[in-house]
Amino acid sequence: MDSLTCRNCGESITKNFCSNCGEQQYKRIEMKDMVGDFLSNVVTLEGPILQTVKDLTIRPGKMINAYVNGKRKGYYKPFQYYILASTVYFLFFYLWDNEIMTMISNIGADANTYATTEEITSLQKEMTEFQGKNMKFFTFLQIPIYSWLIWLFFKKKSGHSYTETLLASLYILSQTLFFGIVFTLFEFFSTGISIMLSGIFMFIYIPWTLKQLYNETMFKTILKSTAIIALAFALYGILMAIISLIWVAFLR
Repeated sequence: MDSLTCRNCGESITKNFCSNCGEQQYKRIEMKDMVGDFLSNVVTLEGPILQTVKDLTIRPGKMINAYVNGKRKGYYKPFQYYILASTVYFLFFYLWDNEIMTMISNIGADANTYATTEEITSLQKEMTEFQGKNMKFFTFLQIPIYSWLIWLFFKKKSGHSYTETLLASLYILSQTLFFGIVFTLFEFFSTGISIMLSGIFMFIYIPWTLKQLYNETMFKTILKSTAIIALAFALYGILMAIISLIWVAFLR
């Protein structure tokens, strides 16, 4: 097959690109092509990521509202942003597993002055191990929970569909993952402080975002946000326990 025949669809090429499918005229791949592709991806990646991180930090609700209403160029797509955030988050914990995870696990041990290793049942151990091995899934499980609760509390005010609310939740929870990495670094200075900082951040960031996004009064937004966080925490814990129990009891 010569270089004037499109190797994608078989049509003849009269110029540099196939008039039928748009494929470029065949030529051997050279190092400059590889470097050009790499630099092109870096340039196109850098802008959307930096802009998305910046706007989700300083004006999250306004940015999400603009995205929902069609201003999407220049922003990372919500699912892509969540995949990036969760990948960085779990890679961070994987690389620092021995130091940071040991510090965090000591929090529960220090807080529990009554329970001993002997008193922990085999079932509880297996459930904990299952949850640890599937933490990516359980972290993702928060998204439909938060989406449903936010949609439930704000649907009359916003008029957003559940899908649009899901989009907002993806951005919000992705940003909390990025900040979670920053807060975890403080474990090197004071054990347990990362959990406190993450809790404070959630109770500030979510109301602030929802205030910008739905334009409710601050008082109503704080009340609804507090209810959403509390209910999400409860539902997440219940679902996590049920799924773990089913797996340990019936599927392992």
